[in-house]
Amino acid sequence: MRESNPVERITQAPIFLLFRVGEAARDAVEQSLDRHGLRGKDFRTLAYAGTGAHSQQELSRATGLDRTTMVGVIDRLERLGMAVRERGDDRRRQVVVPTELGLQTLTDAFTELEQVQEEFLAALSPTGQQAMKSSLSRLFAAHDPSCNT
Repeated sequence: MRESNPVERITQAPIFLLFRVGEAARDAVEQSLDRHGLRGKDFRTLAYAGTGAHSQQELSRATGLDRTTMVGVIDRLERLGMAVRERGDDRRRQVVVPTELGLQTLTDAFTELEQVQEEFLAALSPTGQQAMKSSLSRLFAAHDPSCNT
């Protein structure tokens, strides 16, 4: 049996293929979000913030972003007019709330991302897309603690 060369080994390794496809997917998503003035981190935070009154710490846990990054993301969303910090039920706690502009941008970005996703996954049959989604969901659950939130 012939031993494969390093290039063949890496380009046939599922973990490497997943990594490269992930980079391509991230680029497609970021390009789409850029048209709405958002980055992936902004979009993820805005989506979670739109589900209720969440503190920065809760959003940090839910999105998988560290606290320092979360502060920067929320500052950016405030500068863009897409979210505000408000006092929560507890005076010591601030919650992040999307503005009308933020909610509309989120809706518009989701609509566009559905198209981007459809185009990106077009190389797979519907059955293949479902199998991929199922496999990725299992991998996400096994390797990312934020999936349980």
